[in-house]
Amino acid sequence: MNRLPLSRREWLAESCALLSLSVLSIPRMASDGALEDVVANPRGGYRFLPGVPFLSLGAVAADGFEVVRTTLRRPRPLSAGLQEIERQLEKAGRPIQALCGLELRSPRVPTPQEFGAMNAAYVERFDRMGLLIDGKSPVARTNVAFPVPELSIHGYSYTVRSAAGGGAPPTFILSAVPEVRNLRSAAAGAERPDFVASGDTTAAGTFTLDGLRKKTDFVLTALEESMRALGVQWSDATGVQFYTLEDAHPLIGSLILPRIGAAARLGVQWHHAHPPGTINIVEMDARGIRVETML
Repeated sequence: MNRLPLSRREWLAESCALLSLSVLSIPRMASDGALEDVVANPRGGYRFLPGVPFLSLGAVAADGFEVVRTTLRRPRPLSAGLQEIERQLEKAGRPIQALCGLELRSPRVPTPQEFGAMNAAYVERFDRMGLLIDGKSPVARTNVAFPVPELSIHGYSYTVRSAAGGGAPPTFILSAVPEVRNLRSAAAGAERPDFVASGDTTAAGTFTLDGLRKKTDFVLTALEESMRALGVQWSDATGVQFYTLEDAHPLIGSLILPRIGAAARLGVQWHHAHPPGTINIVEMDARGIRVETML
């Protein structure tokens, strides 16, 4: 995935396009501690934290339901994969609205125009499927570049009726988070995008280990904010996925595992994949799921 260095004009254009498509909504707490931004999806059996029209920041199962996850041995092209998901949910006796998470793979890092067109088509497809709530997708999403022939589904999560007792940990799925501090205000045009450790580079232009550490630390904090909004924590997590092409080995033991606490016992899955923009180089997501299958 080597690319020529971007000019300043290209950097700004791509940065703003990325932000306008990837803006995160910081959860707000009411004076009584209630979560103001978590929205119920009664037909789906879960609550979600709104993000932007094409994704939510995460979803947690409603009472009486749990989130389950399926990984595909062979990634399915997006359109055919969504049709397969509809059939699988029908077999499970669940409506398509039970879909709460998608893990996508792109054949390469898309240009801003390609990313925008992809998301527009994605939202339109979700609208036809009856998935949108107030014009936005409740489905959490991860989308990274990995060698596949076309935009494909790597895995998906949905809710089913739960037989677990009331003392069982909550089940949830989080979208992947990039390392940008001021996503909301930058996307609104109020500020320039503030990438974490954007200047921590070597003379050759590669990120330093300290820069990578700062980026990863920010992403972990952002995930924790989403967890807190959804009422879950690291001790509820059963899977943590890290996406970067950088050498993250020094960070696994010194930063990531200590931060995720009890979830460290299950380890971290590192995907040698690039986030969807050329400027952000680190993403992470997390989930807390009791039942996972592979097809």
